[in-house]
Amino acid sequence: MSSVAQIKPDQVKNTDIVLQFYTDVFKNRSVEICDALMAEDYINHSELVENGREPFKAYFKHFYKTFGQSGSDIIKVFEQDDLVCVYATHWAKNKLFTVRFKAMDVYRLESGKLVEHWDSIQALNGFSQFIFSIKAILKL
Repeated sequence: MSSVAQIKPDQVKNTDIVLQFYTDVFKNRSVEICDALMAEDYINHSELVENGREPFKAYFKHFYKTFGQSGSDIIKVFEQDDLVCVYATHWAKNKLFTVRFKAMDVYRLESGKLVEHWDSIQALNGFSQFIFSIKAILKL
């Protein structure tokens, strides 16, 4: 599969762009694709990550240092107009613990770039719920 970042936006579906983003960032643990696929002024409605491409990259670089191992599995993807919805499970592990959660992410795209994001995240077990509840204190 050729890189979505090298294909003109009118030649690729929004779903393909989001899947490339999801694969690189959440499966391959690399934020470098953000420069090609994410608008600089990316709006993030998530409580976890600030607005902007650079704050997004900084957050996940820190996350991947905190959690030496992590991964995700995409369960379902939906596209309508300029919106793509991804339903996925995620896990992250460090020396002390593992968190497991599922997420529903909605991305809005313009001209082949992610410009806006909403999410709903649910911890999959009691320990993960505890970690999410104290996340701000731990700065994970």
